[in-house]
Amino acid sequence: MNTHAHYDHFFGNAVFADDGVTEFWAHANCAAAIERDADNQRRFVATNEPEMAAGEGDAVDIVVPNALVHDQPVLVDLGGVTATLFYLGRAHTDGDLLVGTSSTLFVGDLVEQGAHPSFEDSYPEEWADALRHISALRHRYEFLVPGHGKPASDEFVKTMADTMSTAVRQATQSIRDMPSDATKAIPVLPYGPEQSRWFIKRLQETNAQGRTSLATPDFGPEKTGFYPS
Repeated sequence: MNTHAHYDHFFGNAVFADDGVTEFWAHANCAAAIERDADNQRRFVATNEPEMAAGEGDAVDIVVPNALVHDQPVLVDLGGVTATLFYLGRAHTDGDLLVGTSSTLFVGDLVEQGAHPSFEDSYPEEWADALRHISALRHRYEFLVPGHGKPASDEFVKTMADTMSTAVRQATQSIRDMPSDATKAIPVLPYGPEQSRWFIKRLQETNAQGRTSLATPDFGPEKTGFYPS
């Protein structure tokens, strides 16, 4: 299952395909982005994976997901364990997919621990909304696994949501006050300089596009717990 269409989350598909896997799950937007842009992302691995960057060697093909999730959750039988694949709307990208089991919620790069969020393909306002939805699921899961870093607590997700919402307000005000140079907001934003530049850029772009509503998934039977006490 590919959580979203960034190279570090789907370049490994070819390894699984070579081992006989035929079913690759993703949100429909993610699959479309992989099909459209995957080859352009090869350059990002030129230093560490030159064969993948060049598209020459073993397990270097781009494998586009062929089992698609849209707005409604999908149940996948893993053999004694049922996983729920669901979508909370645009956030880190326009195709972030989450996976919930009876004990664990895998959230991809909607949550990152140990580093600033990456905003290059993001929808900042909607991302903050998605984080609040994730936080509201605290009673359903014992563990939350981010896309990078260590398992995260509900408090970590709440803080990430509040920080992003505050940054949206600060940057929005700066865009209104200084539309010709909103980058002057960078020193007050809670992220690094590069992340802040992307944050402002994406906020401007997504505000111009207009916002869409978050999907409201039906998670089925209640689950208990979210993180260890």
